[in-house]
Amino acid sequence: MANRYQREIEEILEQVNEKAPSDSRPRGRALQAQRARSGGRPRSGAGPRAAFTSGRLMLAGVILIISSLPLIGLMPSLAGPAVWLGIFLLVTGYVVHFAKPRRTVERRWRGESIEDQPEPRGMERLWRWLTRS
Repeated sequence: MANRYQREIEEILEQVNEKAPSDSRPRGRALQAQRARSGGRPRSGAGPRAAFTSGRLMLAGVILIISSLPLIGLMPSLAGPAVWLGIFLLVTGYVVHFAKPRRTVERRWRGESIEDQPEPRGMERLWRWLTRS
């Protein structure tokens, strides 16, 4: 059964003029040697990087506002700017969340785009119910 699927995949890839992927996964000792070289963790191309998402900005704003409460008693001169910075981060995160365009993923099956049919509305539903046999 697996050979049949493998053959079908190779045929499809030949039709698209691509080379069929070979099973190039390291096995056994080669896999252990590769893990030892990489320190046991997967390699990433860019390295660690901070992603400023809207949720993280809002969270940082809330944390800054809450952490500025003890600052009021200890250092009142720092509490005011900390609260304003927290409010700024909170509002910025909120605006960024709604300003970003939504990512729509096109669903495909066997190379064809699949689109959901819209739900029939009032009169369409009634007409379909009346004409149903």
